[in-house]
Amino acid sequence: MFSLLGLFGKASAKIIATFVMVIVLMLLGFAFFPGLLNRLSDVANLLESYVRNPNLDEQGTFLFRTLINENTIFGILTTIIARAVVEFFAWMFGSIWKAMRGPRTPREADGYY
Repeated sequence: MFSLLGLFGKASAKIIATFVMVIVLMLLGFAFFPGLLNRLSDVANLLESYVRNPNLDEQGTFLFRTLINENTIFGILTTIIARAVVEFFAWMFGSIWKAMRGPRTPREADGYY
């Protein structure tokens, strides 16, 4: 039960870290890489042009066009990039933690020495 609770804690921490990372990446992008953000926005516009006219009825098309726009796609792309950065940091710090802690059992020591 405690391992499940720990798993939820790690997942929640990564979700919160992803939220913060999106904001940090957007601020850094606006400050230092405006051209890169413009290119990411162009990619979002390109993807949006491919999915803009679905084969739906009138109400479905209206809802689809309202919900799926370039801002939504830009947010999804930014979130995916931020999540990749968060996962990389989690992997990096986890690897450093395991290296600093050392093996707990002789069986774990096979990969260290």
